[in-house]
Amino acid sequence: MAPNHSRLPAITITLLVLSTGGVLGQKKVTAEFTDPATGIVLQRFFGTQSGYGFGIALPTAPATNSFIGQLTFPLNNGAGWGGWSLTGDMEGPLLMAAWSDGTSVVSSFRQAANEKHNPPEVAGNFSVKPISKGTSVNNTFLTYTFLCEGCLGAQFGLDPNANASKGSSAEMGWALSSKPVINPGSSAGVLAFHNVGEGGFKADLALARRPEFDTWAALAGPPVARASGAKPFDTVKGGLAVIVGTKIVAMMTAAMSLTMMTDLKLAWKYSRQHVFLCIN
Repeated sequence: MAPNHSRLPAITITLLVLSTGGVLGQKKVTAEFTDPATGIVLQRFFGTQSGYGFGIALPTAPATNSFIGQLTFPLNNGAGWGGWSLTGDMEGPLLMAAWSDGTSVVSSFRQAANEKHNPPEVAGNFSVKPISKGTSVNNTFLTYTFLCEGCLGAQFGLDPNANASKGSSAEMGWALSSKPVINPGSSAGVLAFHNVGEGGFKADLALARRPEFDTWAALAGPPVARASGAKPFDTVKGGLAVIVGTKIVAMMTAAMSLTMMTDLKLAWKYSRQHVFLCIN
């Protein structure tokens, strides 16, 4: 006999799953890319629709807290910003944003408490050192190559040594805006919402490890200074970004009494990248 749902009103349940695998479960994985300006070999994610790219290189030493990164994206008549996250989520982990001040690239570490625009600039025992040979900007495109020292660890959202036992890959995030940065000459510039897009991708950390890392890292210049008002990075929130991994927002458009709730059987099947809500 078919189950009797006569006591249940029409219910609309919307699940917004921001999976560490990316929007709508898209499989976005890095591939090998050699930067023509520096010769640095990176594991690179590239979005064909957005034009956004992010590459990463790691040393071969098992224990490391630094990486070489390259951020590339189009500009809208000189305006816009691009950023990366050390998890597939933008809330909690260490973030970096970069943009043009009209003549050069400005970069800034950020940490977001929510998905609103302009997360505050943060400071800590980490720094970014630009690699000038691999950095350029004009009115239409920005390329920023850098050494990120002390940027990796569970407290920041990505521990490459822990990931070595999990298939040697990690979920990272990206965001891109075409809107102007307010006060672009300061690392504390105000960021508009990432209207072009955002999402996640899988970085192959095993293939990102390169024996030439130290040679490439030596190309980096002095660390970028932060604005005087930068806040200390919250390592508790950063660590929680690893634990949470997947967020779920459930919106029910019909009211349900406690009696009706007993008629719903909710089975949660959890995996690393997906959550399913089954209603029988």
